[in-house]
Amino acid sequence: MASRGPSEGHEWRDRPILIPVLSYIGRHRRLFAIQAPVAAVLLAVLIWRVDVLEGLRNLPDVRPGWILAGMVTFTLSKAIHAYRWRVFLQHREAPLAPLLGIFLASNLANALIPFRAGDLLRIELPSRLLKLPRAELVSSVLIVETIFDGLAFVLLLLAAVALFGDLVVALPAVVFFAVLVVLVFLGLSWLARLGVPEDPEGSALLRWLPERWRGRGARFTRQFIEGMSSLRDLRRIAGALVVSIVAWLAEVGVYWMLGRAFGFELDAGEAIVLMIAANLIVSLPLTPWDVGPYEIAVTEAFVLLGGDRVDASTYAVGSHLVLLVWITISGAVAMLALSLRPGEVLRSGRPPSDEPPRDEPD
Repeated sequence: MASRGPSEGHEWRDRPILIPVLSYIGRHRRLFAIQAPVAAVLLAVLIWRVDVLEGLRNLPDVRPGWILAGMVTFTLSKAIHAYRWRVFLQHREAPLAPLLGIFLASNLANALIPFRAGDLLRIELPSRLLKLPRAELVSSVLIVETIFDGLAFVLLLLAAVALFGDLVVALPAVVFFAVLVVLVFLGLSWLARLGVPEDPEGSALLRWLPERWRGRGARFTRQFIEGMSSLRDLRRIAGALVVSIVAWLAEVGVYWMLGRAFGFELDAGEAIVLMIAANLIVSLPLTPWDVGPYEIAVTEAFVLLGGDRVDASTYAVGSHLVLLVWITISGAVAMLALSLRPGEVLRSGRPPSDEPPRDEPD
């Protein structure tokens, strides 16, 4: 896996990546004060709603062949997500291999570090390794990917309702979610079509800034909107949506295979519901490793689908253990491939003053 272009050398190594976020969290201990009671409540709900001990007792009956197939498919899903990320960035010269490595490393960091600080890796590492504009990375990672994930989830949920008739009772919630996602999508599409004048004085958006900051504000706003370029026309929207659906369908396959691994015959609609429940809950920075929220969400979804609570607990506990082990292994391998050591991610100190990433794509 390629780690950097020949011109970068080793200058990026001395820069701390996650230390600004960790320092901010350390200075604002109220964030932990907020998270601690939330984690305590989730732990109580976990003990109440999930039969963890019984789930662990059933794990020896796992079928390793299905586990391996599921994890290979999981990695394939992340590779498709990395390809989609490259499409969103509109930088055709950005190699797919390091983007995949960064994607896998960020998954590991998100599991280990509070408040999804691992997402910062997907902004900082491409900026330093591939010289991509940070503002463009921010909009593509935090906004564009999120809205396309939402659109893909809506379509998959509608498919699940069609495939699994008993889920028709959840149709009002699905429709509400769909309307919300579509409204946000339309608003972002309108924003993506806006342009920032070359002359900052001509931009009402930037007029409130002090004059000395307007040039930089115009540049960063231009980059930010450029990161949303996939939302500008129907052809690009359709292409990005197709890739998004394929990526998430691969992950549906993962949850179906994990069901087989633990002795459960899931159908396609059930696997869709379990996959979406799991991914929606882990997107919230509630607990380290998402221990508790994942088990609760997957168990309740499994029971909603008509399953037994003990079986649901077995599936939730077992699938989470497998995914955590694989995320750890694949993330560690990705960091090795990128020649990125944990100390380089968390190191404190002031970065050297070298040339910043380019402002505009070549």
